[in-house]
Parts: sequence; structure tokens; C-alpha cells
Amino acid sequence: MRTLLINASPRGSRSNSLKLAEAFVRGLGEVELERVDLCDLRIEPCRGCFACWKATPGTCCIRDDMARVIELERAADLVVLSFPLYYFNVPGPLKTMIDRQLPTSLPFMADDSAATGSGAHPLRYPEMARTRYVAISTCGFYTAENNYDAVARALDHWPGAGVWDAIFCGQGELFSVPELSSRTDAYLALVERAGAEYATGGISEGVRAALAEPLFVRETFEHMADASWGVDERGECEDETVSFTRQMAALYDPSTWDGHDRVLEMRYRDRGVRCQVVLGREGSRVLTEGFVEPTTIVDTPWDV
Repeated sequence: MRTLLINASPRGSRSNSLKLAEAFVRGLGEVELERVDLCDLRIEPCRGCFACWKATPGTCCIRDDMARVIELERAADLVVLSFPLYYFNVPGPLKTMIDRQLPTSLPFMADDSAATGSGAHPLRYPEMARTRYVAISTCGFYTAENNYDAVARALDHWPGAGVWDAIFCGQGELFSVPELSSRTDAYLALVERAGAEYATGGISEGVRAALAEPLFVRETFEHMADASWGVDERGECEDETVSFTRQMAALYDPSTWDGHDRVLEMRYRDRGVRCQVVLGREGSRVLTEGFVEPTTIVDTPWDV
């Protein structure tokens, strides 16, 4: 199966979504793989001149890397679109690439009432009718649910309803945190399994349901996410040791409380910073002043 992986993240190889896409491709098995990173290509915005329909049919007047992308699309049996969610839609590089799909269509009106009912244009290249698409994306919210409405609606128009599938994942930034690899690696293994199922007929409902499960419960994730920015409640920068301690505290599960509060004191001796994590029935809180008697002290250099 000829597979084209389009990495549309502005982060390039550092993309969290790309980690999922690569896991999915591994699951596909032996494929003829081509990968393009849109951030490394020169693809200019569409000018809306319609030269590719009238003056030079099928050929864009802009001489850049988009012609090569279309060649790869025409040759692919499967196109995997890997991208992060930006403001509830696809990021700029992918939107520009989609706008530049115009040469692959004929100018005539087509009936797609069975799909969107809003009208369409027929494909210029018949071989593209066999191509299937899988969109793989992460977002920064705790869940993908209700955050991809605009993306799904757009994909119904391009590449078209019924020809695309998707894996949309919340809590995407966690895939770049090594300390959480036990949880994120398990999710990546599930994505790889989805790839294997897709290659043999389709992703099962059981795997889809497991993929939709958040990596962490909402409260835990949102506390970690808020702490990760390194700013206090006023939006002012705080010491990175404090930010790290807040993220660590967010992982506490209050259901494990045994009737006794714990106070973990972190002493980052090379930074001269002292923080306390209070673990109790209602959850955790971090103290940077007004300290209480600790039950455990960790005296460590910050690098450790």
C-alpha cells in the first residue's frame, strides 16, 4: 500500500501529533511510505486566479513545492494527515495545502447530495478516487470531543465524506513529557493497533472507544496543563522549580487519602528554592510561603 504521510505541524519532527501518526503507520505493516513535512516546503497561498482551470488546466501558475505534493497524492493509496488543532481547525500550513488542491478538480459542478448536499467539483485525476485519508491530530484540551467539529465538517468537503477516518486525541502535550511515558506509550500502542486494524478492514469499535478515553481525568490534566506554563495566577512568570512542583502535585489522586495529610517538602538546594506539596482529602496544594511541618523532605539539586 502506497502511503503518504503529510506532517502539517509547524513544529516539524517535534510534533506530538506526528508521534501518533508514526505509531499508526507502524501498525499498517509493510507499506511503501513517503513523508513530507509541510514546514520544510515552500507552498504559497492560492491566488484565486483559476489559471489551473482555464489557462493551464491541471497546472498551478505558482511554481513551488505544491506540484510535488500533488504528484505524491496522486500516487498514494492512503494519505495520513498529521496535524495539531489550532483554534479549533487545521493549522495554517495544512490549510494552505488544502487551498492549493484546486488543480486536482475540474471546474464543473457535481452532485454530492449523498454526502454534504452543498455541491462539489469532480476530480480531474480518476486515480485519486481510490485514495483514502486518515486524519490524526492532538489538541491541548482534556478531550477531543466537541473540539473537532469544524475539522470534521471541512474533511467532509475535502477529501470528502466517506473517504476519511480519524484519530483525534486530547491532552496532546503530554506526549512530550518523558515522566508520563508509561501512560502515553500505552496510548501509542493502541494507535498502532488501530493502524493494524485499519490495514485489514477498519478500526474496531472497541479500539475507537479506548482511543476516546482521556489519558488523565479532566481535573488532573487541567491542573498539570495550567502549571506547565510557568506563570502564576496573575499571569506573571514564576520560578521553573515552582512550576515543576505544581505539575508534580497535580498527579496526586485524592482517592488514595488514608485519613492522614502528607506534606512533601522539596528543597532545590542549588536554586535556593523551597516548596511544599500538601496532600489531603480534598486534593493537593503547593506552598511557597507560610510553610507547615513537613512529613517528608527531598533535598536535591534542581537538575536531579
